[in-house]
This record gives sequence, C-alpha cells and structure tokens, in this order.
Amino acid sequence: MIRQAQSNDKETIVTMIGEGMLWRTEEIGDIVEKATVYIWEEADQIIGCGTYDLNSSGEDGTAEIYVYTRPDHRKRGIGSRLFDKLWLELQQHEEKPTAVMATYRVDHGQGADFFAKRGFSSIWGHHLMKYTGEIGPAPTLDVRKFTESDMDMYIQSQSDAYYEVRKGIDLQPYRLADYPEKTMNAWKKWLRNDMREDIYIFEHEGVFVGSLIITGHGEVYDVFVDPVHQGKGYGKELVRFFVNRTLEKGLKPYLVTGTHNEPAIALYERTGFQTFQTTTTAKRDFGVIHS
Repeated sequence: MIRQAQSNDKETIVTMIGEGMLWRTEEIGDIVEKATVYIWEEADQIIGCGTYDLNSSGEDGTAEIYVYTRPDHRKRGIGSRLFDKLWLELQQHEEKPTAVMATYRVDHGQGADFFAKRGFSSIWGHHLMKYTGEIGPAPTLDVRKFTESDMDMYIQSQSDAYYEVRKGIDLQPYRLADYPEKTMNAWKKWLRNDMREDIYIFEHEGVFVGSLIITGHGEVYDVFVDPVHQGKGYGKELVRFFVNRTLEKGLKPYLVTGTHNEPAIALYERTGFQTFQTTTTAKRDFGVIHS
C-alpha cells in the first residue's frame, strides 16, 4: 500500500535508494528531507518510494521527482502507482508546476523505458567517475585560493569555457554570465560564502589559466581551463592537483561529468578515472498522463 513517509522512515528510505543509486548518503538524505515522500509498504517492509520537490530543480516552475523500487519487487506495477500518486499530488498542488524533471540510471535497469512511456525526454546525462590510480607527479602550475577580487574574472572565464558544451546540448543560456541578475547574485553569494575556501586558482607566470572546486568529501567540480589556454595540457595539471590533494587526505577522488562532454571524459580517463554509474535527467511539460 502507499502511504506518506514519516520521519522514522528516513533511514530506511535513504539506505534503499543508496542500494541502487551511487550517491553519497548525505545527498540522498538531503533529497528525502526536503521532498514530499510516499512509500510502498508490504508486511511492514518499505519496498519502493516516490518523491517530489517543487524547489530543487533550479528552474522556476519545474518540479523534480524520483521513483525507486527494490529490484526484487519490480515488474509488479509498484513504480507506476507511485508515479501516478506523485502526478496526482502535483496536479492538486497550489503551486502546480509547468514542467517536471526526473533523474534515473541508464547503465542498468528500466528507468529510461519507464519515463519515456510517460512522455519524458532526455535533456542531459552524467557519468559518476572514480579515480583508481596512485598519487602522481605534482603539477607545475602555481596554485592559490580564490579571493573576492577574482570574482568577475572567474565568472567570465568559466562562462567562456562552458559555452561550447552548453550550446551542444542547447542548455540556455549558453553563457553562464547571461543568467538573470537574481541567479547571478545567488551564484556569487554561494561562491563568496559557501565555497570560497574550496576554490583553487591556477596560474602560469602570473596569468590565470583555470580553476576547480574540491569538496571535503573527495569530489571535484566546476573544473575548467580558460579557452585562451586550452590545448596546453593544463587540464591534466588541474586534475592531477585534485587527485593528489584528495589522496593525501585519505579520501577517494571522484567526480561527475556530463555524458556529452567528450573532451572532459577523455581527459579523466587518461588520468586514471573510470565510470561507475551513468544517469540521465529527463523532462516533460506538466499535464495529464494518458495511458
């Protein structure tokens, strides 16, 4: 039967989702904590769940949903009924969305077929990649921490670096610097207050060439080399710095990169990373589901 999850269900739900999605426990817990969650329960055992959140997608008016059923209970219609419950809730919600996004694994399971049958179309994919090598040579670039005076240069350079990738999947705006003022202010606040100590600036002879962010749990993101300096081997230097710094802390380096970003994937594979999970995020306009 379907019922709304209670606070004492959270640990079981997080563990269950973690069996199928290779995300950090903290990430899954954050999703469950902020979302409205329904579970499928049989004989006092939780065997499936569905969640929706109207605020987590990063896009105004777009809800984000997850549907998960334990592998040994699939092909019984549990996922379908959980999905229908979420859809009905969203239809009746006072903040009814205009679109819905869903993320699911495509390297195994039937997630792609499940959501395609319900009108979802893939908009982007991600590889979870983990480092499988040892500590390597130290990078030759100069490295320092991000400062407030770097802000404009950092945003413009990252905007230029990601332009071709974003254009390739029609992710608008193509330039990060073209986001609305509200979004830009929120991004700057996040960089300034939350990530400042985790952003590294790389220079060659005093000239900025690239940057990355290293988290406290061994993940790197927002890796980029300024377009003016691409093709000089600096990307490998940045990744090498991340790997060495993370291994020295006793952590296992990992990252998430877009499946469409073939140059980045090739770089990571050359430096010792392997893909452990591939997911797709799909989207559809919100409306009535027709069987």
